[in-house]
Amino acid sequence: MRHWPGWLRGALLAVGFILLGNALNLVWPRLFGPGHSPMDSQPALFLWAWERPEDLRFLQPDEAGIAVLLAHLVIEGDAPPRLERRKQPLLLTPKTPLMAVVRIETKNLNGNPLQADQAAGQLMRVFGDSRLAAVQLDYDASTGERAFYSMLLTRLRNQLPKRVPITMTALASWCQGDRWLGGLPVDEAIPMMFRMGPDAAEIRRLLARGEGFAEPLCRNTLGLSTDEPLTLPPRWEGRIYLFSPKPWTKQAYDAALKVLR
Repeated sequence: MRHWPGWLRGALLAVGFILLGNALNLVWPRLFGPGHSPMDSQPALFLWAWERPEDLRFLQPDEAGIAVLLAHLVIEGDAPPRLERRKQPLLLTPKTPLMAVVRIETKNLNGNPLQADQAAGQLMRVFGDSRLAAVQLDYDASTGERAFYSMLLTRLRNQLPKRVPITMTALASWCQGDRWLGGLPVDEAIPMMFRMGPDAAEIRRLLARGEGFAEPLCRNTLGLSTDEPLTLPPRWEGRIYLFSPKPWTKQAYDAALKVLR
């Protein structure tokens, strides 16, 4: 019998382990289910409360959570990030699950590591509240700003307690053709299914067929608005984030629930 050189046997063995590892990555979740996520314990519905007076006392704690915009983080050029806190009142029932949202706005961003450090520090001034169920970043990062966004998320994840999930809003295109979210230290990305661009019809058709988004981080959440069609994919069991362009009322909330159910 012919004997292969030791170096060749070693190389083949290494390739075999790589192939086996890749196969297990594909098969294991199907056999044993996905791993536990900190978001598993969060409500199936969140209402976005934006920068305006909001009275959400009609919402019971076991009905839904509130994703409340608590601040804007403004970054211009290479200047230190500037935090602008919420100025409008928010009324809610005690013990309602709260997710803190910060909107990031940039102009001529430098995006250096120091700015990422400073931005993370500013975010922790908002996200340091121990009562928060989760945190969320709302940032329409351009292609040239993605490296900065990744640096910022990594720093934020290192500073937040592990029990606090990080979520992010996402352009629907990020979840399908323009995929760059893989590997980011976030627990879920919410595809914004309203105010979409020219690919809106194609994305809606894809979800209507029940195919789901290509990016795994986007597959179990949807961001919808009450002034656009509240359409869910077939057999939807994921989380919904609901936006209203007007202040929330119980009537608007009940009307939206009636459509979604």
